Amino acid sequence: METSQDLFKQLDEAEALFSKGSIKSAQKKVRDVMSKTKGFGKIPNKLRHKLNFAIGQSRYFDEMSSFATNPKREELITEINKVIKDPLESPKKQAHLIHDIQTKWQLLDLSSRPASRDQWNTFNELTNKAWEPCGEYFDELKEIKINNAKQRESIILEINEYVLTNSSKWPQAKFLIQYLRSTFDRWQEFAPVLDKDLNKLRMAYAEAKKPINDAIKKQEQVVINIKEGLIAKVNAISNEDNDICIKQFNDLKNEWKNAGSAGRKTDNKLWEKFNKSADRFFTAKKELIDSEISSANELMTKLKDNQITINEANNELQNLKNINKTKEFNSLKKEIFSKKEEQNLEQKKIKIDSYLNLLDLYTKGEIENSNTPSAIKNKINIEGLSKSNLDNLQYACIKLELMAGLDSLKKDSEIRQTIQLEMLTNKFKKTLNNLDSLDDLIIHFFNNISKKPDTAEKNLWKRISVSIKKLLS
Repeated sequence: METSQDLFKQLDEAEALFSKGSIKSAQKKVRDVMSKTKGFGKIPNKLRHKLNFAIGQSRYFDEMSSFATNPKREELITEINKVIKDPLESPKKQAHLIHDIQTKWQLLDLSSRPASRDQWNTFNELTNKAWEPCGEYFDELKEIKINNAKQRESIILEINEYVLTNSSKWPQAKFLIQYLRSTFDRWQEFAPVLDKDLNKLRMAYAEAKKPINDAIKKQEQVVINIKEGLIAKVNAISNEDNDICIKQFNDLKNEWKNAGSAGRKTDNKLWEKFNKSADRFFTAKKELIDSEISSANELMTKLKDNQITINEANNELQNLKNINKTKEFNSLKKEIFSKKEEQNLEQKKIKIDSYLNLLDLYTKGEIENSNTPSAIKNKINIEGLSKSNLDNLQYACIKLELMAGLDSLKKDSEIRQTIQLEMLTNKFKKTLNNLDSLDDLIIHFFNNISKKPDTAEKNLWKRISVSIKKLLS
């Protein structure tokens, strides 16, 4: 038997419910306490005072509820009166209208204090009177309900046959679920039925489906066990290499996908638990990726400010193995490529300039101390000639123009054809002489020019300079 302390506690709970606006729940608790106090010989004063206060609260809310809902009930009585005085042409529509009014009345009873006896008697009498013109519709509706019941009985028989056919070896759970859904859709089509048939059919339908539902639960339990095992395997992963941990998790994820369904609600909870078990791998991976992205950004800044060389940046780039698909990695890669291009262009420009300055350096006797490639300056006769060999100079100039794909002067057409034939012959015979490269022809030119070239010889060098730019670019 409950003590006065237990009842005090229940009244405190009722008071809290009143405060929250849960009036119905609070009033139920108050009624429960009132019932239990009847078993007390003498109610303690404190409990009696607290109970009287709770009863007063309950009555107050009843009065407030009646004050709010009674006008609405009077409106519904007015509506049903209107239906009696001005019936609808369609008995079906009138039946639906009366049903809607009754539903509103019932909702008021559920949400507030029930109607007074006088109000209810008035409403009930008027409703019965309003139903009278709908008799014909009800006869028609009764036939429909009887036919619906027969169709539902047919569905129950069909399910029973399905159970007999498949119970020795049940199909996969997903197919059983699909079958139940299809039968339920058909079941819903055949509504309503007579009240006397409703519970009987509902129970028979539930009983027919039970073996199928049991089979589904059994299969889902097998999947639950498999997936709980996979979760345990994820928890057991502990390789020092985080990438291997992630690979092992992904392998288990493939097993998870092939395991089947454990039921929608259970599956979602297990999936959440499965992924949560692997969060530690991806947290570590994210920290590693964030660190590498930070390194990539730092390398980018240093490379742009020329604080590190291209090779240093490229070597560091090879260590960023976890962000090769990120924009930061690609940006750094593009910057290295861009820097290399700049460097190549600068080196190419320096090389071209070193070639173009050769004549000036040669005539000044400064070729030895210049940045001219050693392969050239070591083979040039720095002492020079007293007189140039113009034929050899022209040969070098025209052959370089041919190699660069440039036109020669018209007056040199005969020499050009001779050199062209020589080049074709050597190519056909697959032989080379010592005058088939840019460097060889430049050496040949300077070893056949005097220390003091004249205007014609300088003009030949200008033509050679154009060929050098084309060939080295």
